[in-house]
Amino acid sequence: MNTGSLSPAAAAALPRVSVVIAVRNGLDDLRACLTAIRASTLAVHELIVIDDASTVDVASLAKSFGATVGSLPVNRGPAFARNRGAELASGEILFFTDADVRVHPQTIEIAVRTLAADATLAAVIGSYDETPADPHFIAQYKNLFHHWVHQGAKPEAKTFWTGCGAIRRRVFLAVGGFNEGYRKPSIEDIELGFRLHGRGERIRLEKSMLATHAKRWQLFDLIRTDVFLRGVPWIALMLRDRHDPKDLNLSFRSKLATLVAGSFVLSLLLVAIFAGPSAALPALALLGATGLVSTWGGRRGALPVAGALALPILATSLAAAFAQDPWAFLPVGLLLALASSHSDLYEFFARKRSVAFAVAVLPMHLIFQLCCAASVPLGWLRHARDQRRAARSQEGPAIRELQPLPRTAQVQRSLGA
Repeated sequence: MNTGSLSPAAAAALPRVSVVIAVRNGLDDLRACLTAIRASTLAVHELIVIDDASTVDVASLAKSFGATVGSLPVNRGPAFARNRGAELASGEILFFTDADVRVHPQTIEIAVRTLAADATLAAVIGSYDETPADPHFIAQYKNLFHHWVHQGAKPEAKTFWTGCGAIRRRVFLAVGGFNEGYRKPSIEDIELGFRLHGRGERIRLEKSMLATHAKRWQLFDLIRTDVFLRGVPWIALMLRDRHDPKDLNLSFRSKLATLVAGSFVLSLLLVAIFAGPSAALPALALLGATGLVSTWGGRRGALPVAGALALPILATSLAAAFAQDPWAFLPVGLLLALASSHSDLYEFFARKRSVAFAVAVLPMHLIFQLCCAASVPLGWLRHARDQRRAARSQEGPAIRELQPLPRTAQVQRSLGA
């Protein structure tokens, strides 16, 4: 375990912090995660790793970093695993992070100092940084988008985040921890934040609390996650609590962008039906050309600015000339409206990466907003299902209040050998 760079007197003046990590496989990511924690300026009181039925030797690696390890005999999901870690912890503050996240040296210290300085705060969360570990375009886009959203959000948060978040242990235990009805990585941290907010607890978004994300996103996995593991349960959660935070990805313009994206798909179908399939070509050419920009250097900026802009313009113009129908410009106009709704996002991508990268983001932005659109009706169905489960007194995400978590003496029996 690290000793930290703070003086013993300075460290002793701060609350003790227990770091809790739930992990399933991913030894390389976990090693980098633990190495980053060891390099923290504030020495952690204890490091707790809960092995969620991994098929590799997580325990040996975690113990080599001085961690206390709990091993679950069967896969129960991160909500269950993190709760078991919290029950084992003895620090006044619980700091949660994921195994594929690498905290900055001062991140844990910032979290602890923030909570120590304001007794009215129950929790504090941070954000990903501007340097995602995976170099591929989709991973860069997804993690930079997360950074942009969090850095532009309100300091008074209404949600929690386990990628980089800290909470007072007494508050966490009193509200029942994470809802174990979420049996896969989902919105268990957001749901906890909703419950905290509903009880009048304060959560702060501290934008200097940064961490690097190492996840390699694939397109199919990203869509599946955004719709079924985040969007759908998030809509159901808002319906359950009758609460719309109007922040992060739920701001007015984000909702407007979702409406524009849905209108784009509808317009594409209508012009193809009533004006002929060729009328859909300009919009498809625009999307295809921007996709090629990412392939030809969107990430590294190898494609010159002129080429990054000329390619989609030329492709769209040629397709429009072939279509020879004014209705062909309706879907194109909606795509441009989608980009305009988040012009500062595209400016951010251009500034942090390149103009080519920003141009290449258009298809990914459209996909994200379509995921949001698809999540709305599916979320209503999920909410109806949860209501039926609650009526039958079955456990699940529809249960609003949870029993306080048990004390440490009872935890050992829940952990397998």
